[in-house]
Amino acid sequence: MTENEFESYIALYRKNIYRLAFSYVKNNEDAEDISQEAFLKLYKCEEVFDSPENVRAWLIRVTINLSKNLLKNFWRQRRSELSYEISVYSAREEAVVEFLRRLKPKYAVVLHLFYYEDYSTDEIASILGLSSGTVRTRLVRARRQLKEMLLKEGYNEKGI
Repeated sequence: MTENEFESYIALYRKNIYRLAFSYVKNNEDAEDISQEAFLKLYKCEEVFDSPENVRAWLIRVTINLSKNLLKNFWRQRRSELSYEISVYSAREEAVVEFLRRLKPKYAVVLHLFYYEDYSTDEIASILGLSSGTVRTRLVRARRQLKEMLLKEGYNEKGI
């Protein structure tokens, strides 16, 4: 992979990879670290990719694995979070992200891949190593939980 190709992949996928990591770890700093590590792995990777879409899928898989590993980490489970957050989202996005933070990672990741990455349920199933039916079930449950949270917070079904 040439330097130019690598830089173009960073430009294309940086935000998406960060958001995917954030959907798992729910922390700006950890999501940034995971994003950087995923791109570092891409840089060191000797695999030859057929297309940018294959690179994107590879990065998503690596990001998911890095996120899961971080969540299982002994030290992470025993630390306390700082009381402030620096937002990289607009006010409108921040409202949505706040609700997504409340979801379990298994639901947040399918929402992210479906809505932000525009993957089909079959593609998500392949990436996550799940059946298509499981992905569809998780999407339905995630949407239902989001709707319940929104209604509980005073939003009506028309978004007002």
